[in-house]
Amino acid sequence: MAQKKRDFLDEIIDLQSDWNALSHKGDELVEQFTADPNDLPVFDPDDYRERPRPNSTYCVSGASKKPEACNLCMAACPVDAVTLNGASLRVGDTCMRCGLCAAVCPTEAFQIRKNAPMALYDKVARVATAYEQCYITCVHALDRMPQANEVVLPCVGAVPREVWFDLLCDYPNLSVYLPLGLCDECGVSTGEELFSNAIAEAEEWSGESVGLEVDEADLGREQKRAYKRSQFVSGMTQAGTRLVTRGNPALAGAQAVANKVRAHSNQITELQKTLERAVGSQSSQSKRRMLTRKRRLVMAGLQKYPDLAEEMMLPFPQVDVQVCTMCGDCAKACTVHALELDANGRVLVEPTYCVNCGACAVACAEGAIAMKAQNAEELVVPDEKAKERERQRRRAKRLREEGKKTLEKGLDLIEGLADDE
Repeated sequence: MAQKKRDFLDEIIDLQSDWNALSHKGDELVEQFTADPNDLPVFDPDDYRERPRPNSTYCVSGASKKPEACNLCMAACPVDAVTLNGASLRVGDTCMRCGLCAAVCPTEAFQIRKNAPMALYDKVARVATAYEQCYITCVHALDRMPQANEVVLPCVGAVPREVWFDLLCDYPNLSVYLPLGLCDECGVSTGEELFSNAIAEAEEWSGESVGLEVDEADLGREQKRAYKRSQFVSGMTQAGTRLVTRGNPALAGAQAVANKVRAHSNQITELQKTLERAVGSQSSQSKRRMLTRKRRLVMAGLQKYPDLAEEMMLPFPQVDVQVCTMCGDCAKACTVHALELDANGRVLVEPTYCVNCGACAVACAEGAIAMKAQNAEELVVPDEKAKERERQRRRAKRLREEGKKTLEKGLDLIEGLADDE
């Protein structure tokens, strides 16, 4: 990509940045001598950890009464704190609060707040919008308060592949910062494999890549040029009426970042409404279908880049009607109600709600269901507004062509009259 030429505004911004940096250095020296050591912020890893709350209702192993239906959470837990007793999913007191169980659970049977899928996206997006490089790191990689362009997690493995995918669709400036050998010494022993696999799948789906930094000296701290220009211009515009921008110039640019994150949230909300209008929000048995937050993020990325759906291969259930006995065990195992038996006893699957967990195939005693890979084209929901925009565009083009022909006829008539004279 060609480098944009610097202009006079860039020079002013650099001068202001240099002056601010010099001023802050002086402020830091004063603070070092006058500040109370007890009031200085201290890095505490526990501030970034959260114990997940299990919701047995969404656990496919508990619903199907087959422990082998899914054991991703138990395999991910480094201390065996996750257990399933009958239909009851539990998290024991030995929990390290790493968030890996929530990251791998396909039906989102673990509730977390700080690092929920949408919260993770928003957290990273705010940094990636403002800075040239956004670093995702873990509590074990730092022994200091994080910099403004560092997103700290209990483990990098807490970011699901679906979150990575949607982020990569929007932001190519993501990197993981982990010093060499750190994961080998970490108590979250399963984290490295999980985040490596999650990133690899997201990179394959999106065609983009995540960077890796192992040396703190190589971490960049530069804000994006567009962000700084927006921040500066907004600050200058409001200087006469809102003096607060002089005390905190970041407020001017922060609004643009917030607007971008809000637009993404609104897009997902509209996407779900469109989906519900297209296929319905309830099954034929009047059970509420659940569109997981991870699936929403995947679909949001595909709405922006629908061509990626052709290369994204996901396993979906295929039913052999000759073998199926219509017992309904598969429907019981599907806690998101993407699979159901209709009034005639046929097994129906709604791909947009399916989380590709395969629990229905395990629950089927007759082996009538097999998980077969297919592309994700059905996850691209038709944009109703886009159709209307396209209709208006075609109408405008047609009117333009008709007007052009009418004008040409008028000119021909005038030329004919001139020739007659």
